[in-house]
Amino acid sequence: MEDASKVQQVKSEANTNSASPEGPYVLKISRLTVDKLGVKLYDKASAVVAELIANSYDADAETVIVRLPLSTQLTRQNKKREQVDAGYVIEVEDDGHGMTPKEAIEYYLKVGRNRREYEGQGSRSREKKRPVMGRKGIGKLAPFGICKCIEVLSAGGKKTPEGYQVTHFFMNYDEILTDSDAPVPLQPGPEDRSFRPNRGTTIRLSNFLPKRVPDEDTFHRQLAARFVFADPRFEIWIEDSRDPDQSSHTKVEPLSVPVEDATRIDLATRPVITEDEKRLCVTGWLAMAKDPYKHEEMAGVRIYARNKIVATTRDFEQPAGFTGEFTIRSYLVGEVYAEWLDPDDGEDLIRSDRQGILWDSNYGRALRNWGTALIREIGAASRKPRREKTCKRFLEASKLEEHAKARYRQQEIVDAALDLGKRIGSFAAEDELEDDVYVSDLTEVILALAPHQALIQAFQELARLVAEGNVSMENLLDLFQKTRLAELASYAQIAAERVKSIRELETLVNSTNVDEDEFQQLIAKAPWLIEPTWSVITRNQTLRTFKTGFEAFWKQRTGNDVVLDIGGYEQKRPDFTLINVGHTLHIVEIKTRGHGFADNDFDRLIAYVHGFTDFFNDCKAFSVEFPRGWRIDLVADVVAIKDRSKKLLFEKLVEDGHIERLGWQDFLTRTKNAHQMFLDVNDEYEARRLTLEDD
Repeated sequence: MEDASKVQQVKSEANTNSASPEGPYVLKISRLTVDKLGVKLYDKASAVVAELIANSYDADAETVIVRLPLSTQLTRQNKKREQVDAGYVIEVEDDGHGMTPKEAIEYYLKVGRNRREYEGQGSRSREKKRPVMGRKGIGKLAPFGICKCIEVLSAGGKKTPEGYQVTHFFMNYDEILTDSDAPVPLQPGPEDRSFRPNRGTTIRLSNFLPKRVPDEDTFHRQLAARFVFADPRFEIWIEDSRDPDQSSHTKVEPLSVPVEDATRIDLATRPVITEDEKRLCVTGWLAMAKDPYKHEEMAGVRIYARNKIVATTRDFEQPAGFTGEFTIRSYLVGEVYAEWLDPDDGEDLIRSDRQGILWDSNYGRALRNWGTALIREIGAASRKPRREKTCKRFLEASKLEEHAKARYRQQEIVDAALDLGKRIGSFAAEDELEDDVYVSDLTEVILALAPHQALIQAFQELARLVAEGNVSMENLLDLFQKTRLAELASYAQIAAERVKSIRELETLVNSTNVDEDEFQQLIAKAPWLIEPTWSVITRNQTLRTFKTGFEAFWKQRTGNDVVLDIGGYEQKRPDFTLINVGHTLHIVEIKTRGHGFADNDFDRLIAYVHGFTDFFNDCKAFSVEFPRGWRIDLVADVVAIKDRSKKLLFEKLVEDGHIERLGWQDFLTRTKNAHQMFLDVNDEYEARRLTLEDD
């Protein structure tokens, strides 16, 4: 009963204050409301200013001037790294109808009240009958997301001989946000209850949190994205308070995003259909942008109601993994106008910060399904122009024609390279075309394939001539020349890869501080270094099966992990590298240059010898896959086993063919000798290429 009496007393005081224009300014709000609705939802200067501009619009303003320090950190740090008020002010001034002290008490200072249902305000503005943007009555708290002091200075009401009556007061965050939910008395300003010659409202923000005002272009884009500039009688101007010269007075213009015309869809004839077959009118457009987003404010589809943004989406809430996801989220743009998202009555579908809608509502689901269908349509329409643009970007970035002419003398091969470049380049990864390495690698692939493409085209042309009976010796000579060049290019490509690996091996062998991992990775990528007869055509699936089986076998047997590498992609340091050569399983063990293979190394190795022996005996399937068994290839400079029994056992394993040891210099020499042909072909190809470039 006592609590009820207190509530009644507060209500009685509120009614008394509302009835008297001379009553004190009192804000009736709970601590939780300020904290959640004021601070938590607005953390950008542009978002806060947009809420104040929306209030100006609802007050029938024609001009709003925003004064603030652009490109500025609103607070600074002292030597103790504490935030210190830098003395900056953000000011939003309008020429709207303003408000008297009585109107401020009755309307402005009542938070959370639906103004559209409140007698004396309604859903239309007082004079211009604009559909008002405000609804929940919490926009006035938005500044508390970036500052601690809000000053309200407004003149309105009927004009008197003295002018328009002024309401002037301050809202202080630290005073409002207390443990008490009781009404908070506000400090009047020096101009309160005085008169001004002109109507209008000015909101000043000060005592800022650690926030930053972006540069002029960014701030303009951020504001422009939040409004539809449908009323020519409403303008927003920005003034940089750091330089209040007239040149800093700039108008906010509608946001413009260049789009691919072929992908643009007019939404006027595309209504949203709800689950109960209700047709919801939509206007605006959707399209694919000409270029990937350069600025966050231009990203995605902006959804508006009552000339103010209510949501932004890049994919209409589709789950990740849909076809064309990267392209849609990088290029989809649009403006959707749906007044039914913010009706005067009915379900409230907009989040309090007006940066999202309730997608799981009936209308929200309908809008999501509608948008998903349009995305598919736009994606299909954009495929061809997007590929053409990607191809053009690739050809420009790669300088493919220039490189092809430098490498090949025949124009037919240059043309074949360009043809391949256009086809392959159109499917290039758009997000990687700025990466020089990616472009260079793709260019090299195309140049390597160009002679083969020219050869295929020559065969096709020869077949046509044969069918027409017009084959000449010149045609055959041309075909033979292209065949020779294609063969040479193939050998050169293989040779270049092998020469590159041999030189890398030579560098490692001649280095003093090289980790075993570097050798293991090189061997895994180029297993022919161990066995020259190795070729690309190997049973990698068998190796994967063996790897998985033996790792599990070893874990069960010893309780320890073993890592077998079959491709150089292991995240952990590998114990061995596996290679499949001529029906023999090669298990590569590497010791760095100069490291003696000692007793402890042998103890470790012999344990694996027994493990491999037992695993092969237990798993007969691998005896079929590897009929010649297995061999450990040990690369180590010196055998330094001191224990005689261990040394004898090691020599026995070598004699039986289970271990083959090579020193690093012997290993390098054998590799270079075995691949002399590739070195020669590579040299021949390089010499021919230089000759062609000189010609």
